[in-house]
Amino acid sequence: MAITRRQFIGGATLATAAGAGFWLSRNWPAATHDGVLLSGFEDLPGNQYVGGLVLPDGYAFGHKVPARVHGNAIDPTRPQRVLFFARRPGTDAFELNLETLEVRNAFSTPKGRHLAGHGVFSSDGSVVFTAEHDFDTPRGMIGIRDARDFRVIGELETRGIDPHEIAWLPDGKTLIVANGGILTHPRTFREKLNIPTMDPSLVVIDVASGRCLEQLRLPDHLLSIRHLAVMQNGSVAVGLQFEGEPLAAPSVVALYRLGGELRLLPVPESASKQLRGYVASIAASEPLGLIAAACPQGAGIARWSADSGEFVDFVAAAEVYGVAAGRDGELFASQRDGTGFTMARGHSSRSLSLHLPQPLRWDDHWSVAPASVRHLVPPATLSALVG
Repeated sequence: MAITRRQFIGGATLATAAGAGFWLSRNWPAATHDGVLLSGFEDLPGNQYVGGLVLPDGYAFGHKVPARVHGNAIDPTRPQRVLFFARRPGTDAFELNLETLEVRNAFSTPKGRHLAGHGVFSSDGSVVFTAEHDFDTPRGMIGIRDARDFRVIGELETRGIDPHEIAWLPDGKTLIVANGGILTHPRTFREKLNIPTMDPSLVVIDVASGRCLEQLRLPDHLLSIRHLAVMQNGSVAVGLQFEGEPLAAPSVVALYRLGGELRLLPVPESASKQLRGYVASIAASEPLGLIAAACPQGAGIARWSADSGEFVDFVAAAEVYGVAAGRDGELFASQRDGTGFTMARGHSSRSLSLHLPQPLRWDDHWSVAPASVRHLVPPATLSALVG
């Protein structure tokens, strides 16, 4: 069914106090992949949603929320339960039930703190860890909450400021933290207050003891450490954002190896204009042996070898923000205008275009839900409502 301007597909059963749920159908190419990609997004008028995209059927689902979200975390024991985290200086996290598409405000940060857009569950689903900024001190913190009722049960210092993405190393006991090093304060919203003295670092923390096992810095302090993609061998691809002249950025990706090595990955001179010193998200496909970094300001995806760290290629694509590795290693990328595409080996890509006169805008991160989630999301059989 074609969707005309100002049409919404939805149903009364998906409406709650937090806002209305909806489905968006679209033309979709034949595909062999299956599963669910999760992301925040907004519609044309600027309303914010938590939801995602069901493959290969080709429809998006979502529920309205009162604030823009950034990353998300899936409960490993109850995969129908997903938390979405507000980006800085937001203070709220939202819980989405994939079976009902109902949403609730899971928790808000204590006074004097804001979220950084990322968090993780513990391996048994009992605890939630969130990257937070204590902006008056200032110091980076990891909030620790009971996953049943989200009451605060502890906290860890990140040994820096502006923590952004956090992730588990393969042992499930050690957190790696990207301290961006940039000072902000809600009074000045997202204004960067300390660029000359910013101090980004990559920190490895033993969660049980709170002990800092490693703290690593790059040679150029203007490289803000933002995003993480952990591989099964313990290596971590690190996405960077350069706070100097974009064309002067020494790289946009670093590679961490267990044992303390953190090195910048090479960028050919011919590619520096394409990267422009900015990575919005990063993914590692171990089956393909590739690290992929979304470079929206340079309009494309830069890729490196996950083994050698050598630069592979640049796949041109307009305003690409999200990138995620599927279960078979295929790379999925989202574009801010609502389109998306997949990449396998080689330079070619396959479009997942969304043919909507009123497109949605994906936020910066797509994440891949477990295979078991696919049958949970309700079918797109709801009638059209004209707004």
